[in-house]
Amino acid sequence: MEHDELIKLIFKEYKMADKDKYTNLFLSSLSTHCLEWRCGLSVLAVMQSFPFHHFQSHPLPPNFIYLSEEDKNFVIKRTPCIICSNYKEEFVDSNNQNSNDFGGLIDYNLSTFYQYLKKTNTMENVLPNEDDINIFLQILRYIQEIDYNETIKRGITSLISKIKGFETNLFELQLLLETLGYCSILETKKHKGLLHQYTNLSIAPRKRHNSDWRYPVDFWTGKDGINKKALDYWFGRHLSAKENQCT
Repeated sequence: MEHDELIKLIFKEYKMADKDKYTNLFLSSLSTHCLEWRCGLSVLAVMQSFPFHHFQSHPLPPNFIYLSEEDKNFVIKRTPCIICSNYKEEFVDSNNQNSNDFGGLIDYNLSTFYQYLKKTNTMENVLPNEDDINIFLQILRYIQEIDYNETIKRGITSLISKIKGFETNLFELQLLLETLGYCSILETKKHKGLLHQYTNLSIAPRKRHNSDWRYPVDFWTGKDGINKKALDYWFGRHLSAKENQCT
């Protein structure tokens, strides 16, 4: 599918997305371990600042030589967009089931954005229960207890098993925390989430060249704390009754 057509479809699904439903599903996944409920919020967070745009290829050097007209067409199609780093033509798998397996973003392909939004928009709204809220509050509490210069990876992974009723592994937890980063709940002054500022996540900086955590959570340490305004934007209606537990 053409890049520009995918952009149109993504924004069509985005306009239909209900933030309350997406956060309901995200929270409800915590006690049920229903990972497909968790995937939509990561894309919805990215879409807060994702620009509607047409394909714009990186300019090739003026002396670049095409071997043939066929070669020229191939190069144009496989040169990534300067805005989102996706290609002019993308493969869209209508049977994409990635969201069932992981519970978060494992790539930044336009086809993934489209599939996650489309799938979440067709889901029934599931309201979180008290267990879900308590699990989320406990996660936030552990995050706030991380030492000043300690990374979130070191600071929380050894504690997460202590949360009653929360089934997870390290990879699923990483995707969950990265989603909170996209939501700007976990960000730094220099490395912002996507709530108000667009960053091309495909080429976003990494703290180390071999880091396996995504921007901006990769840069987060205890001193950065929790962005309370972003937390309130996404989850305030669920946490307002227990706001003293997460402040």
